[in-house]
Amino acid sequence: MNYTVKAEKLEVTFQLDAGFVEALLGAVRATKNPHSHRIYTPYPEGNDEPDDTRDEPDDPDQEVDRTSTVYGTWYTFVLKWLVNFDREGEQPDRATATRSLAHSRKAGKIITLVRELGGITHAVNDVVETSFKENESARLDGMSGSDRKKLSRQIAENMTQVCSILFSDLSDLLEYHNPLEEEED
Repeated sequence: MNYTVKAEKLEVTFQLDAGFVEALLGAVRATKNPHSHRIYTPYPEGNDEPDDTRDEPDDPDQEVDRTSTVYGTWYTFVLKWLVNFDREGEQPDRATATRSLAHSRKAGKIITLVRELGGITHAVNDVVETSFKENESARLDGMSGSDRKKLSRQIAENMTQVCSILFSDLSDLLEYHNPLEEEED
């Protein structure tokens, strides 16, 4: 959908994604029902009321689906942070990866996944441990369990610093104390 704005000698044309327009319309419709939990979900055409058949909240004891595309996206994102982290060598463009993740359609699901895993430190450690078991990262070869936990926390803290500018919703999920230290005791 193209939208053109003209003012005197200036003419600007925007090309908008249909999903963005629907999300905007959903937000406008939500102002009619201010206590709605579904601000970004557009209502079906011809229906002025929100659909009350929402999914029930996830069971906190339920296992995270590690075969989902959302987990795969998170896994790939964390593996990019493992490449030459805190070492000499060519560094991947982590800022661009963070910006891309923040602007992707999976951003909200990534936030939900990280919450389900217990926060950024736990979510990073989950990927580090899975990668170690699958032998997918040369960086982890020969590292002890406590070394992997320390590395996970360092990556989580560094990731939070970058995310504080580029993906603030994710940076809010860093645990303010190191939960992995408590697990060692």
